[in-house]
Amino acid sequence: MSLLISCSEGDLITLSVDFDEDLQNCANENDNTFVFFVIDQDINRSLSVNFTDTSFEINPLVLADISLDEPTIITLNTTNNQLLYREFNTPINGEEYFCSSIPISNINVTLELISTNGTAEISYEAADNQPDPTQTIYTRTVILRDVTLEGDDIAIRKQILELGSDSIIIPN
Repeated sequence: MSLLISCSEGDLITLSVDFDEDLQNCANENDNTFVFFVIDQDINRSLSVNFTDTSFEINPLVLADISLDEPTIITLNTTNNQLLYREFNTPINGEEYFCSSIPISNINVTLELISTNGTAEISYEAADNQPDPTQTIYTRTVILRDVTLEGDDIAIRKQILELGSDSIIIPN
């Protein structure tokens, strides 16, 4: 989805929040905070879901730590469970930017949109191809539903937005 914004000078601005990049993640399990993110290095932008949950496991080791029947639902807001769209003045490294306890000082956010509502759904499905009988590979997918991103004079509404998928391996 693209949003077209008209300026008083007659310029037309197009902003897309759709990404085709790989889903990445990290966690601070000391305070139960997690982030799933995608980065578009071509135009220096990211889309991330940051949340706090006491029962979520980002790297589950047993099948009981995930639900195959119902997705994990995270209600988004403007404070502790956020969807963030950001554009930067320079390329970023996701591990350094999202996963480091010390913020990077030479990166400026040039545009930021923050969720005011919506949900993030984290679901799991066993992969079709299981090459090793001692473990099972699962595809984890993060889908955003009914989200509104807002910033300075910009609001974007998306009914469904797939943040992305990754794989996890659980021993049998």
